[in-house]
Amino acid sequence: MHSMENINELNYIIIDTLVKTGSFAISEIEDRTDVSRSWLSKVLYRLVDNNILLMSSKSGSGVKYRLANNKTALEFLFTGSNSLSINQLARAWGVGIQSAKKNIKFFVDNENVLKQGMPPQKIIYRLISQDNIHVLSEEQKRIIDKYYAYVTPDGQFLKGVTGFLYWAENKSGRRDYKSLAQEYLDTRHKFYNDQEKVFLIDATEKVRQVFGDKIGLVKLFHRDFDALPVFGKTYLSQMIRIAKAGRTNAAVMNVIIDSIRDSVKYIIDKYNIDAIGFIPPTVMRKSQLMTFISKKIRIDLPVILINKDSGLVPVQQKSLKKVEDRVLNADKTIVVPGSTHYNNILLIDDVTGSGATLNETAKKLLNQNVAQKVYGFSVTGSAKANDFDIISEA
Repeated sequence: MHSMENINELNYIIIDTLVKTGSFAISEIEDRTDVSRSWLSKVLYRLVDNNILLMSSKSGSGVKYRLANNKTALEFLFTGSNSLSINQLARAWGVGIQSAKKNIKFFVDNENVLKQGMPPQKIIYRLISQDNIHVLSEEQKRIIDKYYAYVTPDGQFLKGVTGFLYWAENKSGRRDYKSLAQEYLDTRHKFYNDQEKVFLIDATEKVRQVFGDKIGLVKLFHRDFDALPVFGKTYLSQMIRIAKAGRTNAAVMNVIIDSIRDSVKYIIDKYNIDAIGFIPPTVMRKSQLMTFISKKIRIDLPVILINKDSGLVPVQQKSLKKVEDRVLNADKTIVVPGSTHYNNILLIDDVTGSGATLNETAKKLLNQNVAQKVYGFSVTGSAKANDFDIISEA
């Protein structure tokens, strides 16, 4: 009788053969071990029965074995290595490189496998561990699956429990996953005022605390917070990060628009908005998120022109730490050339920190008699203040 240790050793030989030379005959494994052919045959047939290996034919001396294309087979292959290259996967599956890329894309898209690296660097694939998912309660898994997302340092977008466990294992410095998950739920309850279905966040009090009697906005709204303490950027914020990464990603931008469209229309209806304006980007990119939003959000209202002064060196607001510097930056760079008067204007931006850009733009609209009242909306905003009114239903 052969021990489990012998079986594991034989499995590793099979895996090593698959990734190094590809499909194999039973004799190639037999040459690397001292077990009998009859017992080796039983092990191989068991792997075939479990849909881990495929046979080139049902019987005969020329039978060869290769890896099956399914999650169980892939998990078996990864027991022999922490990471695999596309060449190794192609050999194990017995297919060409292009077919292997199509195969592995399915597992990456379904968050079974993590793709790491960006061309021209070497790309490797790692199995995403689900070993710790059983420690989470059903409520924790439900909330995390619905709201959490994480972008890995090499740009992989992991949503839900998969992203949370990756972050917990690699970035949090903690291994108490259940209590960490509960802390995430508690943090959400605190910042969203115990509301699960958040429709809008009214940040007006926060901006009033910052600017006092120098406020130009009647109201300021966010669709979500930019980040939460400990747990970092929210799902929507991660989507903005991807959308502004420099490459055109229409699918991600459309997700952002779908997330904000009803909220924006709610503000328009409630406050009788008769014109809108889009805050222009500071850094020029091949594909601009705000430009995409302005074209795709489908709002049938006049759009007022707002420009950034092109004669100045662009300085991003997030690089400025002091509120007064952000105010000066917005005041000197925002230009409103129009003169048509509107009653209520809604300004739309992607991310709001202090609110300086929206507030200074509002003041210019008021001072130039372009608007009687100005409202502000950003996709995400800072969660550092505590005065927020959560609107859970339209």
